[in-house]
Amino acid sequence: MRNVALLDGGLGQEIYRRARGVSSPLWSVAVMLEQPEVVTAVHADFIRAGAKTLTLNTYAATPTRLRKQGLQEQIFAIHQQAFQALERAIDATGVQVDIAACLPPLTASYQGQPARSFEDVRDEYETLVQLQARADVFLIETMTNTLEARAACAAASDLGKPFGVAFRLEANGRLKSGETLEEAVAAIKGYLPAAVMLNCCDPELVTDAMPELVNLYPIVGGYANAFKSVEAVASGGLVDALEARPDITPEAYSGQVRQWLADGARVVGGCCEITPEHVHFMADALAGEFNCVRLSQLGLRNPSEGH
Repeated sequence: MRNVALLDGGLGQEIYRRARGVSSPLWSVAVMLEQPEVVTAVHADFIRAGAKTLTLNTYAATPTRLRKQGLQEQIFAIHQQAFQALERAIDATGVQVDIAACLPPLTASYQGQPARSFEDVRDEYETLVQLQARADVFLIETMTNTLEARAACAAASDLGKPFGVAFRLEANGRLKSGETLEEAVAAIKGYLPAAVMLNCCDPELVTDAMPELVNLYPIVGGYANAFKSVEAVASGGLVDALEARPDITPEAYSGQVRQWLADGARVVGGCCEITPEHVHFMADALAGEFNCVRLSQLGLRNPSEGH
């Protein structure tokens, strides 16, 4: 059977949805500061659903975002709390999984290329790498430009642990920066990521782009969202305004995932609004045909090899 790395689902959105009375630009990080038990419960539900690689709840905990909220002095404590929340879930379930560190967009999701130097951006990612250094793997995700993607790769590669890179596509099939998928992969393939993926866009966009991605890198994958639109956040608003698509049921999402796998994907999971129920359905659907493993268990061929 073919090994397939199974990630968790939309961690931050699931935490935020379950929270009681929390509304904040820091999203699920704000929930963790007030209701850490919610974060542990969500992690545990994703583990029980069958996910093999679980991401730390640190997406909104970048130095830039914490500084805006006056919480820069708490950055170490916040990252420690994220580890503790996930480790409690692992202990409670007794399942061996990968802990994945998160290297997200530094300022906000769904933006174009920041007006910053490569060195400046890399330094901020290096801070995040050191804060999450004891993770098993790293996920550089929701990348909308190659500046941040390259800088994050440079920071992550210094640690010597496996890392994956996930780009977000707009409706036109390009990054928000205007770069093509081919240009994006070319910009980071020299860093030898363990996988190159697409994330946090419509499942249909991932499905359309997967055949091209398979031809651009040896190990690829996808984890889509189920938002109706992300425009409210892209314009600077809170995630509170976002709505889930009712048509992206666990069965419908698994159908899209099966198409990605048929096209050659090796890493699958879910992003915002993809719940533990979606992941459970997916894990059951893949059982018997695929061997679901942790991201660190996928081997990387030389990217220069043919396909």
